[in-house]
Amino acid sequence: MKKISIVLSLLTLIVVQSSAYAQYGEPELQTVENPKNLYDEGYKTGLGFIFGLSDFGFGTGVQLRKGVSPYTEALLNLEIAGLRDPREQTYIDYYFTGGRTIPSKYKRVVTFPVTVGLKRRFFAKQVSDNFRFHTAMSFGPSMAVTFPYFKDYNGNGFRDANVSVAEFGAYEPNYDIFSGWKDFEWKRGWTGDLILGIDFGDNFASLQTFQFGYTFYYFKDGLQIMEPFEPVYDTNGSLVDENGDGQYDVQPSHDPTKYFGSAQITFIFGWMWD
Repeated sequence: MKKISIVLSLLTLIVVQSSAYAQYGEPELQTVENPKNLYDEGYKTGLGFIFGLSDFGFGTGVQLRKGVSPYTEALLNLEIAGLRDPREQTYIDYYFTGGRTIPSKYKRVVTFPVTVGLKRRFFAKQVSDNFRFHTAMSFGPSMAVTFPYFKDYNGNGFRDANVSVAEFGAYEPNYDIFSGWKDFEWKRGWTGDLILGIDFGDNFASLQTFQFGYTFYYFKDGLQIMEPFEPVYDTNGSLVDENGDGQYDVQPSHDPTKYFGSAQITFIFGWMWD
């Protein structure tokens, strides 16, 4: 019994001394260095070229950046982009002409958004300086240019066949992207973006950005992208022409669209300087 007590006492002494030695030998805590940032490194002004893709189509433009604090930048975006109605569906004639057509489409739209916004870096201390996460938001006016998708000879608001005009062919002809501009109209609206993105690279003078987000447009009076009217059919499925004047009777079809929203991805390439 006496021997057991002596052994336990020795073990207790060893554990206490080891614990004291371990505490004595712990290294001092080191402070984490502040991450590098464009503002403090002297890169406070930037110019980038924008290339974006969304459900509306392709867009391009330029972006001006101005640093206002170590992790915050002011933005000015000047862009040109296509705009489509989400109900559009493209059909291709694989068997004969190979041509493309969008049933019920009435107008093409090109937009010219001008937005201002703020960009803010986050996770600066947790993530490497060459992989800079950020969020951004912008808002501003947008001009929209609308022009006809097809030659509406009789002005009835939908694309139809009319045998009294030989050049129609089977249907009133579609314009290509370079035609129909003489009948353009201007529309004023608003646009904005909500974005998550990453700035890449150790070289702060080079601007390389990938962004994913949501973009939207709002037009108070709406845009008539889809056909406003459609023909009336009788119970037998025949077109109705009650007046006998060769013009089909029509009824309302698609209302003007006021709000457009889509996910988007964006790439920006450019330069930063002091």
